[in-house]
Amino acid sequence: MPKPPSQKRQAPEQILSIFQALSEPTRLASLHELKGKEKTVNQLVEAIGMSQPNISKQLRMLYDAGFLGRKDEGIYVRYRLEGDVLRLGDLVCDRLNQQARAAIPRSAIQGNERSAFTKFRRVNRSIGI
Repeated sequence: MPKPPSQKRQAPEQILSIFQALSEPTRLASLHELKGKEKTVNQLVEAIGMSQPNISKQLRMLYDAGFLGRKDEGIYVRYRLEGDVLRLGDLVCDRLNQQARAAIPRSAIQGNERSAFTKFRRVNRSIGI
């Protein structure tokens, strides 16, 4: 009788599925559009400019990954953000910022470079990354 996968084996596979779900630009655009409010598929089609079948496919992948909740309303389906998907983006961007700062010698960082890092961080947060 085969043994069930161990917890150690499941954790990397779960992490992989999370990053795979976030690896497609249409899915990232959908997450950005859903930031702060729920929307129907048609509203996302208009906002993103992709076809309805493509948006529906991408939303299904995000839903299956646990990033979205959905509510059926007759012929319409409303999607909303679930969980900490935006928090994950913040963690990744914070880590990248730390690495970038560490790579620049302290003496080379002037006011302009510091403000560039701050601006970069604000832009990432405003688009939900």
